[in-house]
Amino acid sequence: MKTVLHACLLFALLQLAARGAAYRVGDVVENFSLVNRATGQPMQLTDFAGKIVVLEWFAWWCPFCQAAAPQVRDGVAKHYAARGGNPAGVEVVHVGVNLQAGQETQTQNFLNKAELELVLHDFDRGLAKRFFPTGGQPLFAILNGVAGSPSHRQWELIYSRQGYGQSTFPIADFRVAIDAVQAAVVVPPEPPRLGAPVLGADGRPRVTFRAAAGRRYRWETSADLTAWKSEGEVTGQGTDHTVELDVTDGKPRFLRVAVLP
Repeated sequence: MKTVLHACLLFALLQLAARGAAYRVGDVVENFSLVNRATGQPMQLTDFAGKIVVLEWFAWWCPFCQAAAPQVRDGVAKHYAARGGNPAGVEVVHVGVNLQAGQETQTQNFLNKAELELVLHDFDRGLAKRFFPTGGQPLFAILNGVAGSPSHRQWELIYSRQGYGQSTFPIADFRVAIDAVQAAVVVPPEPPRLGAPVLGADGRPRVTFRAAAGRRYRWETSADLTAWKSEGEVTGQGTDHTVELDVTDGKPRFLRVAVLP
């Protein structure tokens, strides 16, 4: 008897290992793909880069899903849409994940009441099991899609919940998790280093700077360091760019180069 039990336990452990350990809050979620109900085309997690993603697994016949849907709609989706995102200005996208295959009429009625516009299919629970191996519905997972956020790693699972209470609703908990995500820290690019002026054969000084690939630059000149005149722009190719200074009026010229956004 013990041998049989040990064999069953070993089989269960091997199955769990084959599926991969369930995600926990703080884990980084691997990219996944699910079919978009409206288009029939696959969508990947990476399609939501730069946003906070609220995943809500549901089945139309589930009474707890029916209770949760309008509250998530008003307390999360509409709440953040009206405010232009979370307090840091990060957009929040609400994604419904349908667990029930077929029964399109009942599912559409559910979606109409919930005002769920973006719905993906997870009929075999392949993705749901990565978060909640024991099943059930509704299920909730909130992910940070912001790269460079000082608060969370990109695609970090910041909140998960299995089920939905009849008396205590977790909308406030959803908001706490969403509001904690900070926007990406934007590090301004360093200004280019200018080379020493070199006189050309025509007697005009030329200054060279390294123009990084894809970056846009504007150079300006001044005779008194007060009034600056824009002289030109260029998109870098990862090579040196040379600026020729017009000094035909006999006045000194100062040059500055700015990196454009």
